Amino acid sequence: MAQLLILVDLIGVLLIELFLLADIKITQDAPATVMPGSETKVTVTVEKGDLSGFAKLQIDLPEGFTCTAVETKGASFTFSDQKAKFIWMSLPTQPTFKVSYNLVASASASGQMPINGRFSYILDNERRTYDLATAMVTVMGDPAVAAATPAAAPITQPLDASNDIVTAAGAVPVPTEEAPAVPSAPGQGPGGVTVERKVTLVSASELLVEVLVKKGDIRGFGKLQENLPPGFTAMEKSSAQAIFTTQDRIAKFVWLNLPADQELKVAYKLRANGQPDGDYTVSGEFGYLLNDETQRVAVGVSTFTIGDMAFSALQQDQARMNATDAQDTGLNLPAKETRSETAQTTTTTTTTGTDSKPATTRPAPSKGVPAPEKGIAYKVQITAAHREVGREYFAGRHRFNEPFSIERHEGWIKYTTGSYSQYREARDKRIALVAAGHELPGPFVTAYNNGERITVQEALMLSSQTWVQ
Repeated sequence: MAQLLILVDLIGVLLIELFLLADIKITQDAPATVMPGSETKVTVTVEKGDLSGFAKLQIDLPEGFTCTAVETKGASFTFSDQKAKFIWMSLPTQPTFKVSYNLVASASASGQMPINGRFSYILDNERRTYDLATAMVTVMGDPAVAAATPAAAPITQPLDASNDIVTAAGAVPVPTEEAPAVPSAPGQGPGGVTVERKVTLVSASELLVEVLVKKGDIRGFGKLQENLPPGFTAMEKSSAQAIFTTQDRIAKFVWLNLPADQELKVAYKLRANGQPDGDYTVSGEFGYLLNDETQRVAVGVSTFTIGDMAFSALQQDQARMNATDAQDTGLNLPAKETRSETAQTTTTTTTTGTDSKPATTRPAPSKGVPAPEKGIAYKVQITAAHREVGREYFAGRHRFNEPFSIERHEGWIKYTTGSYSQYREARDKRIALVAAGHELPGPFVTAYNNGERITVQEALMLSSQTWVQ
């Protein structure tokens, strides 16, 4: 009787095991045949029911095959020692989901090869395993013939441009031809996602790189990849909850699940390791999931200048933003007539005649010139003072007869001339004013972004221009 009870218990345990395993079904659509040197997208369908928590899908590939991730559904992906691994700290909530990878056959591969796999998960605090059915793939044909007659090869999809975007562990993708992408504005992607980068020189050989991602309500996997110039290294400053890694001139910020914040700002320090003075560039892209499809946004190319000369010029530009520099003492009022101007107001007038009050005064909520100015502009500041004068003053005192503008900025009246989209043009104007012998307290180049005063270095970065002496 006791033996019968034990047998019944064992049968019950087996039935429970079968019942629990019955909720899981995994299939993959591996091709029956491939050509040497070809690439095929393989999709794995996971029917998991209500299963949640940690899980790992491992695909064992034979020698002659490699793979790269296409769609991971939030898993981290690695490929090494002929093993492709999708690892979830927490499985997707959908009862059924699909992951995919690109199966790459080497040019020397041949014969029939098995692809095995297993799905490991945790249930009732125990590790369980589901074995995938073995897929037999036959490599056949001449790779030269396959290249000449692609129609004879199995139907494949090109390597997803964002395959490396959705890998948290940084598996190296295999380059391939891509279909032409639909052009989009720099820094803008589907779903209203925008990305912008700011590079600021902090010393002769170090820069602060800040990237702002405006992602809205998009969640799920995301990755920012920055391509560094040769000889530079990156060090994390702030990651916005991302995992930061750097290797082979690539810095990555990886989110297994993007934070709920609609805007993310990351920053890293970029250091030149003994590189010569000159111009360098950094580029990158941001990848994310939208409606279960991978998307990417090109952050664009930022050009910057390093070296003692560039840093010295930056310091001079920043110092000259202080209104007490390059002021015209002839325009200072006596102390008893000087009034405090604490409000951040701006008055801009293009002066063409005699001393007169400005025709138009527009209070502005922030520093800068009036809002109608758009984009990056460079001007030449000729002086700053506490008194407003017209053209006759400059003609008589400085033999300067050109048009100029007046702006009230941080309690000072600042006089500028010209407006240029190119820094080099404003620089040439400054040199010309010095050479003309006007003996102006300036002049020096100033910069604006949509009417707001910024440093020249910031403007150079935003307009992708380079500093020239």
